[in-house]
Amino acid sequence: MKEIDIFRFENGKKELKKDIVVFEKTLNIFIDNGFTDTLTYSNGCEKELAVGYLFLEEYIDSIKDIVGFKLHNKEYSANFFVKIKRKDYKKKPFQSVQIRGEKLLDMMREMLSKGETFARTGGTHISGLANEEKLLYFFEDISRKSTIQKCAGTILLSNTNPKILFTSGRVLLYTVKYASKMQIQIIASQSAPSYLAIKEAQSSGITLIGFLRGSRFNIYSFPDSIL
Repeated sequence: MKEIDIFRFENGKKELKKDIVVFEKTLNIFIDNGFTDTLTYSNGCEKELAVGYLFLEEYIDSIKDIVGFKLHNKEYSANFFVKIKRKDYKKKPFQSVQIRGEKLLDMMREMLSKGETFARTGGTHISGLANEEKLLYFFEDISRKSTIQKCAGTILLSNTNPKILFTSGRVLLYTVKYASKMQIQIIASQSAPSYLAIKEAQSSGITLIGFLRGSRFNIYSFPDSIL
């Protein structure tokens, strides 16, 4: 976050004020010394972001495919240099998950309460991972996609197997495709899903939940996962 000077117009008057804004950076990814992509992100966790990107974009299938990496962090950007080896990707079968609806509501409230940057700036998204019992990890970022990539990176780096993905943002087609690669069973969003996201969830065996807020939510696929 950065503090800046702004002018606020209110009640017919213009006044100089201080404001807190999100400070974004760019992460340049180099695979085997060749430039691959640039990601816009905030709130740190560069290693998780880069590893999640490599996994979700199918450059690697597990953390064992990374031979070595270096991270060079600068004020406005960071460079991630990685050497990889490829293996044939084998999708694991889903393990069935069931959870009480009230528990999903509680965990969403818990995750949103941890959004410190959003509380001060209103400029970030937040996504998190959970099992049936508790919220395990969460990440804030200026980019909705980067929060999910950080979640994926954490799964590989921590060798954990969460089954629920929470997100504050809209659920789009790529969200469900990413969740499927991460072996997520339930996606729970505070916002709306798109039509193609719903169709992808229906074909991927994923329970998709939207408008999860207050004491209610909508279930768009596989409602038997919710008790």
